Amino acid sequence: MLKTRVPIREPHVRQFVMARYGQNTATINLSKKTMLGSMVELACEKIGYRHVLPSVKIDEAVSITLLYPDSMKNHFIHPAKLEMVAKLLAYVFQQAFLEAMETSLLLGISDYEGVNLFMERYGITEDMIASDTLRKKWRDHQRYMARKMAHLLQAS
Repeated sequence: MLKTRVPIREPHVRQFVMARYGQNTATINLSKKTMLGSMVELACEKIGYRHVLPSVKIDEAVSITLLYPDSMKNHFIHPAKLEMVAKLLAYVFQQAFLEAMETSLLLGISDYEGVNLFMERYGITEDMIASDTLRKKWRDHQRYMARKMAHLLQAS
């Protein structure tokens, strides 16, 4: 199987990806039927005849390993696109966090408890990111949505 290392510098995003897609390991088996597999397939390029693969040094401590399925054996992710894949994974983390917080709000759970439940679910510790930082992200999102709704109501 072919494999690619994707550098994810934020430890909380790396832990989230490992917990959600890799069964708490740094190695993730991809499938074209999953969202992550489809995302990586979009970033892949096909290896042409006598094509020299570009090499890049990636630190194993800050990366996850993606194992391609056999149907993608002639594919690779160009080093320039590895950063894009890492940004997409950070965006997936942010969206999953905001959805979890919106759900906890609908269930009547406080934002303090909601953040702690999210961190516990994905194994994120205070060393990776402070719970106060995540709460601030949630409050910033609430303020942004309130301004957006006020602007929409004024326009109509």
